[in-house]
Amino acid sequence: MPRVVQRGIPAPAGPAPGASPDRPSTPHEGRLARVLTGLPESLAAIVAGFSVGPMVLLLLGHFDAAVAVPLGCLGALAAAWFCGVPARAAARTELGCTLTAIAGVAAWVAYNVRYTAQDVYATRDPATYTITARWLVDHESLQIHAQPGIFGSPPGNIIASGSYAQISGDVLNVQGNHLLPALLALSARLFGTGALFTTNVVLTGLALLVFFGLARRIVDARLALVAMVALAVSMPLIYVGRDTYSEPLAMLFLMGSLALVHRGFTSRRLADFALAGLVGGSATMVRIDSYGALIALVVAAIVVASVGNGYRRRERYAAALALLIGAAVPTVIGWLDLAKLARQYYDAQHHNIVLLLVALGSVAAVSPAVVWIAQRDRARRWLSDARTRLHLTLVINALLVLTFVALATRPLWSTTRGARNLNLENMQRRWGATVDGTRTYHEQTVHWLALYLGWPTLVLAVAGYALLVSFLVRRRDYALAAVVTMGLTMSALYLWNPQIAPDQPWAMRRYVPVVLPLLLVAAMAALQWLWQWGRARQAGRAIVALACVYVVAFPAWVSWPMRHVRDEVPQLPQVEAICAAVGSRGAIVEVDAAAIFGYGQTLRSFCNVPTIGLVGATPDQLAAVKRSVTAHGRVLYVLSQDPARARYAAGSTPPAFSRVVVQRWPTQINKAPDTADGQTYTMFLSTVDDAGFAHPVPPPGR
Repeated sequence: MPRVVQRGIPAPAGPAPGASPDRPSTPHEGRLARVLTGLPESLAAIVAGFSVGPMVLLLLGHFDAAVAVPLGCLGALAAAWFCGVPARAAARTELGCTLTAIAGVAAWVAYNVRYTAQDVYATRDPATYTITARWLVDHESLQIHAQPGIFGSPPGNIIASGSYAQISGDVLNVQGNHLLPALLALSARLFGTGALFTTNVVLTGLALLVFFGLARRIVDARLALVAMVALAVSMPLIYVGRDTYSEPLAMLFLMGSLALVHRGFTSRRLADFALAGLVGGSATMVRIDSYGALIALVVAAIVVASVGNGYRRRERYAAALALLIGAAVPTVIGWLDLAKLARQYYDAQHHNIVLLLVALGSVAAVSPAVVWIAQRDRARRWLSDARTRLHLTLVINALLVLTFVALATRPLWSTTRGARNLNLENMQRRWGATVDGTRTYHEQTVHWLALYLGWPTLVLAVAGYALLVSFLVRRRDYALAAVVTMGLTMSALYLWNPQIAPDQPWAMRRYVPVVLPLLLVAAMAALQWLWQWGRARQAGRAIVALACVYVVAFPAWVSWPMRHVRDEVPQLPQVEAICAAVGSRGAIVEVDAAAIFGYGQTLRSFCNVPTIGLVGATPDQLAAVKRSVTAHGRVLYVLSQDPARARYAAGSTPPAFSRVVVQRWPTQINKAPDTADGQTYTMFLSTVDDAGFAHPVPPPGR
């Protein structure tokens, strides 16, 4: 039987602003109502519980769906059991808003699933995740053997492509963490190749519901619903949700961990703290920047160990330890994933990873000393003094406001630069910006947020953060510690230096997992305070209502021109046509750099045939390669995007095997996109005769 959890025990100094779950109102006593109300937290725990087993199998090099799916389901069931069901009945408002959120998420998924991308040409991260997932559908290991020996290992051959780096003679590693590709691969095994492109929409929908579950713990459930809808219609979330980006999954875990930490402070259950750690730590199996976000969980552990929430000392220590141990398990798995299965990426990002780990480790290392000091009589008296708490609140909020003003005015006093970026120069020329490849545009980060949410929402968010700091410090609402810490630290980090190419909407990826959602929660906290302040003033409530409309309408208006954009379609049919023509016994040589970079690993993953790059291969080289390929019982094919790169037997330019024109999200500078871009992909496919001359394969249908 699932364990029953108690909700709604307020902090000693009173509940958080608008903590509606703690206020009884026309209860619905049924178990179904309680299950539905607790669904957001349960979903976060279930996804995290499911993820651990498959990732362990991936690390062991035995990623078999027949084992991974049952193992993942066992983990999910265990996590759901520990998460339990809320013990108290749901208030009518809370239940109604939760049902509305579930329906809204279902509608969001149903709409956006029609516009999912088909990113299989390796340019940026989404294609990498999709191609990797497709590889895992048919293979148990991410130590990818490119098999250059089949081609005779010709001099100058290239097996690396896109984000797939050569780490030894014939082995490739793929960049980044691999939980998202693992989940996509399992989905594709269960539901077909199309699931590679639709699963992330579902994960994004789940992340939205989990975010609502967190928001309703901080503000009134109706305002939490406003925050969820505003995020759902914002361009950054739509952009990453329709393609295979890792940010929605990271958001699901990080928002879920904050919700479970908050619940732990009110429920006093060790299971809630352990699950909060497990869920938050699972984000490190998705993205390396999650190490920075986990600092908030260490701070929460310090707070609960120091002051608790009505706990006895032993209970406080146990809760803190449960939180840290819960986070440690998936964090170690995430680190091993990087170190073992993404070696070149790990080496390239070593400086950034070490900085984040040092920051996280330093906070963890000093935590026992901080807890010891906080429990000394003098420190307790000082921290419990009302004037001390007031002064701390004033200092923190003064720094908060000054930092926001400094960042918002940064374009007036700073122009940030870095190493020259030739791709950036091409973007600048295309979109009419001043050509300067050294620009990073980091001084524009606050303005980027305003592009998608509007300046009034940003001002409300700053005011809301100030209120949350006040509730945390002055009213000692310690359940807010993790929320405030994660929101402010990750905002400061990425508003100062997002460490990403500055084109829009690509750059906004950085702000999806933490910055945007918690910014909207803070804005709702400000509106809730205004609502309560204007309770007796009709005009005050009208202002709040109009503000809620604005918070949703502005991002929806910005997103509207791009509502029907379907990125990179029909790339999948082009790849499938190549696979059908080559067959299961083919072997492909790409003879130009574009085909090597874009389709080298794609064809290994989707066609399950060996490929190799040989730029500008001569007939003599191709003749030797054919002899080796034939000896291995395969048929040699040549692929290029430039027909001049191969020598054809007829001596004339052949017809293209496939030509597709796709929509793309544009890459604009300091501007939210309002029209789709276009891109043409032309592929030339040929067989090779014994003399090494190419013979074009006719286009499909001819």
